[in-house]
Amino acid sequence: MRIGVVIQRFGPDVAGGAEALCRRTARALAEAGDEVVVHTTTARDYLTWAPHYPAGVTWEDGVEVHRHAVRPPDPARAADLVRALGVVPGDARAERAWALAQGPVAPGLLRAMAGAAGRHEVVACWTYLYATTQMSVPLVGERSVLVPLAHDEPMLRFAITRGLVGAAAGLAFLTPEERDLVDDLHGIGARPSAVVGAGIDAAPPGDAARARARRTLPARFALYVGRVDAAKGVDALVRAHAAYRAAGGTLGLVLAGRSAGGLRLPGWVTLTGFVGDEERGDLLAACEVAVLPSPYESLSLSALEAWQAGRPTLANARAAVLAGQTARSGGGLLFTGPQTYGRQLTRLAGDPALRTRLGRSGQAFAAGWTWPAAVRRWRALLAEVRRPIARSA
Repeated sequence: MRIGVVIQRFGPDVAGGAEALCRRTARALAEAGDEVVVHTTTARDYLTWAPHYPAGVTWEDGVEVHRHAVRPPDPARAADLVRALGVVPGDARAERAWALAQGPVAPGLLRAMAGAAGRHEVVACWTYLYATTQMSVPLVGERSVLVPLAHDEPMLRFAITRGLVGAAAGLAFLTPEERDLVDDLHGIGARPSAVVGAGIDAAPPGDAARARARRTLPARFALYVGRVDAAKGVDALVRAHAAYRAAGGTLGLVLAGRSAGGLRLPGWVTLTGFVGDEERGDLLAACEVAVLPSPYESLSLSALEAWQAGRPTLANARAAVLAGQTARSGGGLLFTGPQTYGRQLTRLAGDPALRTRLGRSGQAFAAGWTWPAAVRRWRALLAEVRRPIARSA
């Protein structure tokens, strides 16, 4: 198939689960023999969309990547509009203003989408939240597959989102919980849709000693991997862990990821900054438990990576996806707030047999998440939506 992909950011050093999954999925489809062309922006940062990569065409892991310049956004106005719409929803003009202020608006990308029928049989547009998808799906029309990466947040209820979901010819979801959420709010109907999930690359065993040689780490610790951002629940995690420490808890807390800024972290928290695949594996080998605090997830790759490494997880039960993944895997425990966080972490810290049992169960679950299986699901869905190339486009 000749597949187009739209994503707001794309690159090896982009810190974002959605972007990382899109990148790996594109590579897997290309390895399976499909032509995959990614249309994205020059940005690495998702707030300013400042240029980081050069504009133009490159080849990365068998995937053709087109990067386009972005008009300057207005993050402060976008934040103000989201707050206002949360209080008084339904203002279509305000929603449009929010989408344009947040961005990223990339005129070159939109021109490419206007002519997509002459190059791509089907176009997968990743994440409902950004202007790259919001403005591309109407241009691509009957050959569009929306990959919402939806979780329960105010923007998912906007009329602009309802219109976006309604305009897509097909929909790809990462979990059953995400599919149910979008169907309940906006309706999928008889259109092609599938829970495509993801795959996990085989990873060599992590080296805990190498992690400790590289960094000064607590003797025993809980590990968070991901963007260090209040939107990911990290501020609430730090507060909950502080209460756990005050009650006598002995595990330290390590945050492995690039900071989004705006969080003041106490001195007892270890912040690593961005880590590569090898160091992430080493940190997982060194930790006692992986903590998953985000209240908003469409799929937790961090959970799958922790289970692949044989580590138990402690996840936020308020995220339906995390609760569902945990229940299906048997690989961890859940918490609902600071008190249950402390109790569950104390339980895990004091019971090696429990950690081992949960880790083995999660490992068995993660073993079923293979890229060949994910590619089969993807290709079946894309084949339902694909349209012939329009030679006159």
